[in-house]
Amino acid sequence: MTTAAPKDPESGTSRSEELTARELALLAQNYPKTYDKLMAAERHRMRREWADVIIQGVGHIAGLAALSILAIVAWHAFDLNDATEGAAVICTGAVSIVTVFVTGRLTTKTTRQTTVKSGKIPA
Repeated sequence: MTTAAPKDPESGTSRSEELTARELALLAQNYPKTYDKLMAAERHRMRREWADVIIQGVGHIAGLAALSILAIVAWHAFDLNDATEGAAVICTGAVSIVTVFVTGRLTTKTTRQTTVKSGKIPA
């Protein structure tokens, strides 16, 4: 009898996410240390996912705050009849912020897709 998790035929990696309740109960009964390690890894994964969500939320709020400040500065420039400067402030600032968010999102997705395909967990 093998103790390895079932392998996914496409990627060749184990499918520990797909263990049934019966398999988990057998694992807990027969191999308690392995079960504890598996549960600790799952808790850690969940904490990392929540941390990722929180970081994204903080980033979005910071971006919105920066864009709001730029809008206020541009509005002030419009009030002083400096429409060109006001437009330059809001346009270049907004484009920069959007670029940072889009580039960051593309980089994050690429890293995650590579990790999933290779089956390796980044440090």
